[in-house]
Amino acid sequence: MKPLMTPLHRSRLYSGVAALMFCAVALWAGLLLHSFLGEYDILLFLGAVWASGWYYGRASGVACTAASAVAILYFFLRPAPGFTGVSWSIVGRLIAFVVMGGLLTWMAGSLREGRRLFSATLSSIGDAVAATDDEGRVTFLNPVAETLTGWVLSEARGKPADVVLRFAPGRDGEEAENPIARVLRERVVASTQQPASLVSRSGTEVPVEHSAAPVRGEDGKVRGAVLVFRDIGKRLQLEEQATHAQKMDAVGRLAGGVAGDFNNVLTVITGYAELLRAEIPSSNPLRHFVDEIIHAGERAAALTGHLLAFSRGATAQPRVVDLNSLVGGMEPMLRRLLGENIELVVLGSPGLGRVRIDPAQMEQVVVSLAANARDAMPSGGKFVIETAAAELDDATAKNLGTRPGPYIMLAASDTGIGMDSATRSRVFEPFFTTKAPGKGSGLGLATAYGAIRQADGCVTVYSQPGCGSIFEVYLPRASEPVTQPVRARSAKGSETILLVDDEEGVRKLVMAVLKSNGYDVVEASNGPAALAVYEKTGHKIDMVLTDVVMPQMSGFDLGRQLQERAPGLKILYMSGYRDNAIGATGGGASRAFLHKPFTPDVLLTRVREVLDSEGYTSSRPV
Repeated sequence: MKPLMTPLHRSRLYSGVAALMFCAVALWAGLLLHSFLGEYDILLFLGAVWASGWYYGRASGVACTAASAVAILYFFLRPAPGFTGVSWSIVGRLIAFVVMGGLLTWMAGSLREGRRLFSATLSSIGDAVAATDDEGRVTFLNPVAETLTGWVLSEARGKPADVVLRFAPGRDGEEAENPIARVLRERVVASTQQPASLVSRSGTEVPVEHSAAPVRGEDGKVRGAVLVFRDIGKRLQLEEQATHAQKMDAVGRLAGGVAGDFNNVLTVITGYAELLRAEIPSSNPLRHFVDEIIHAGERAAALTGHLLAFSRGATAQPRVVDLNSLVGGMEPMLRRLLGENIELVVLGSPGLGRVRIDPAQMEQVVVSLAANARDAMPSGGKFVIETAAAELDDATAKNLGTRPGPYIMLAASDTGIGMDSATRSRVFEPFFTTKAPGKGSGLGLATAYGAIRQADGCVTVYSQPGCGSIFEVYLPRASEPVTQPVRARSAKGSETILLVDDEEGVRKLVMAVLKSNGYDVVEASNGPAALAVYEKTGHKIDMVLTDVVMPQMSGFDLGRQLQERAPGLKILYMSGYRDNAIGATGGGASRAFLHKPFTPDVLLTRVREVLDSEGYTSSRPV
């Protein structure tokens, strides 16, 4: 049903040779059996014509007909010696043979082409197709079915369907019935949209959807069954990823909301602790307790920062950093992460240079590489982090998908179990993980890859099973000096500030800090109240300090309405939600923003920066 046709089989020369061979076999059998067959020996040649046309096409059938006509005329229909006339009997028999040979050739060729077209059609279908006879023996497998089952048609033909098309038990452990057996027993179509596990010849389970139907003849009797099935592994994977992403989004929204509300509480705790610390002399034993409160608040603020980054993704804040110093500062934390049975070696190249990247994201990259190495060495091993300068030429940069030029390379190598080519090609894919369900999200290396690409860098991986892995991160070398973070400093003032916040605790803290440093403060608990206050006291308001997330009216809407009344009015927005920080710098004009939780020093410094910013025009009458 699916003949194997090589180029030699399709050549005219081979068809001609085959025709002569069939004719020779018929001639030999005719000469041998002539005494028994008599004038019916012509049937042997007709059989040769049929076989030649069936196996090698019409051209071969025509050639066999011509050769057979010559052979019949010479060996079986030759006139007696001395006969000089025309034997119309011989001519009639020869013409009859040629006509019958032509008809057989046409019929055999037509049937052959029809079967080949049918076989080619089934072989071209994207789904797997398997057919059986009425006893459940396999008669056909298309190439897709051969791939999924692991059987080739020549080996599977004639074997029971239960042997070639095996299905694994369901999740409840119940034995799965072969759909072919059900179709042949019940004479009905059997289809299901529920995934089933097809067990290939090698024992691999493939999730499939399948539909089976009986094959009926013209008389209505069942002559066999056909099974159509498809591999749905990729679809199930995408559905699982989508479900996982939805769960992550829901958890992220919850985490972002909790972190935002918690930042308001932390602002109050750390703010009052800072005020109390300023009032207690360093010699007082109570000073130590206040320091511990402030330290705990800083750790809690870092925790909420991680929650916000998880909920919406951290906004990159790149600056020029020394990679050696950054990795060196992480060494104690990496030793705790790797554990005692893994040796950590850090090799920094002197005079390395600098890179431009968000330090928090770079730390996350190193942590992800270390965690990946730790999981690859369950019985212990060695993890090496090395930095070096690199110069990527045009060819190398093109292969890595980046630009040529000077780079700084960070290599992370381990002596773990390594990865095969299939795992290596997908190691940076989101949601891809080799861990057991529930043991990993598959986002660590994907997030690291995104951070590296965001910094215009690239990353490669070299690994073989049993030989460990090497990750090489390339980051463009920066020519600017290292950017030092600006330290907040206190700044007093005498201006009047309109403070708007629906959290009473935050409002009282900010008012106490500002008043203690010389500012006049007018407070409001929401947007409408702030507008009412401004209508009465707007002539003396120098700046508005407002929360973003408030009931009735957001801080951005309040700021827009106030600036319509006084275009020169300075506004400082504050919030504990990262999304609002992003929105504060987008959508046109730049907005000053203060992220919660903040210390009194940071508050005073930011207020002073806004009041003293270039182009400030007081709305107060001179």
